[in-house]
Amino acid sequence: MYKKRREQLLTMLDQYSITVLMAGKAPYSIGDAKYPFEVNRSFYYYTGLDKENLVLVLVKLDENTTKEILFIESYDEVLAKWVGGRIRPNQAKEISGIEDVRYLDTLLQSIGTYLNYNGKVIDFILCGDLTKQELEQPNATVDLFNKIKKLQPQVEFTNIYDKICSMRAIKDNHEIELIKKAIDVTQEGIETMMRYSHANVWENELEAYFDFVLKCKNCKHAFNTICATGKNATILHYVENNDYAKTDDLVLCDLGASYQYYNADITRTFPVNGKFTNRQKEIYDIVLRANKLVESLARPKVTTKELNEEVIKFYEVELAAIGLLENGKTVKDFYYHGVSHMLGLETHDVALVDMPLKPGCVITNEPGLYLEDEDIGIRIEDDLLITEDGCINLSKNIIKEIEEIEAFMVKN
Repeated sequence: MYKKRREQLLTMLDQYSITVLMAGKAPYSIGDAKYPFEVNRSFYYYTGLDKENLVLVLVKLDENTTKEILFIESYDEVLAKWVGGRIRPNQAKEISGIEDVRYLDTLLQSIGTYLNYNGKVIDFILCGDLTKQELEQPNATVDLFNKIKKLQPQVEFTNIYDKICSMRAIKDNHEIELIKKAIDVTQEGIETMMRYSHANVWENELEAYFDFVLKCKNCKHAFNTICATGKNATILHYVENNDYAKTDDLVLCDLGASYQYYNADITRTFPVNGKFTNRQKEIYDIVLRANKLVESLARPKVTTKELNEEVIKFYEVELAAIGLLENGKTVKDFYYHGVSHMLGLETHDVALVDMPLKPGCVITNEPGLYLEDEDIGIRIEDDLLITEDGCINLSKNIIKEIEEIEAFMVKN
């Protein structure tokens, strides 16, 4: 699988180019403590390797001459006794399918041997999918390029974010199954939160029930859990989760499991005491219908921007009908985010601006309404797989109808 992905990428690259993708390395947080390591997702996508301080180099000299080289750290017997051993060459070969495995201390020398091919100077050092922010800050890839530039001043630096996006945006069957697994675990976590919900429960207590399920299922968090009650739910990225729920509060939980680095991103909103008020039902129903509208419109050639525009049009009618768009108020006062983003190896997965959807894309569907003066924040989010003629709701089994939620919470 990983070899096929590399072969596909090589067909998209320019001749006389060297591509570098780095696994990354966890920085120190304080003293000798490090932040948790998170592998660069594109490196992982093309190698399957989840270890820090590894480097993949793809050399394309012409259409018939390509080379794959993986650089790893040398094995340290003493370090292995403290934190475990670094990956061995045979392990790296078995997982990635790359036969040419070398040690990191030969990286610059190895690249240097390819900087001149039959009198043709290498034109490009292709750096993978560095974001604009990464390119503007010191990082290992740019540092490596600067060292190569000293060896061969003629080389140019090119970002191939667009090429990697075009591949990662289309999920294969294996990737879709991993996302579905993450969604299934997320469903169990949400249902556990609903089962133990009650008036005066603390947000972090509900969050802990979700955390317990993930730990039991050998999953990580796709992102920091949002578990917001009452007015807190009107804050989009509320992550303090340290308040308690009043009797009639709604709970907005935006969360997801990550299984083998493939993520779910789900939001459900439910009454802490198991019963919606009439006003909560009114607003919830509008959001639910917006959610269903997006699902009906999501298909190839549509953009997420266009989906969001349809939600705004829908809200303009529905919010006016219940008197919310008076005294100069607009939809933006109650809905201030986009309805969708790509989903995959990253929760906000790589994507090009206004890229039309294609079969195999997985996107979120997350309309919301936020009435701060009424302590009401509602968002309903599903994960959609784009098909040839529409989409499949991968999270359809996670209840979201008012009657279903109330019945589940009363029963449990």
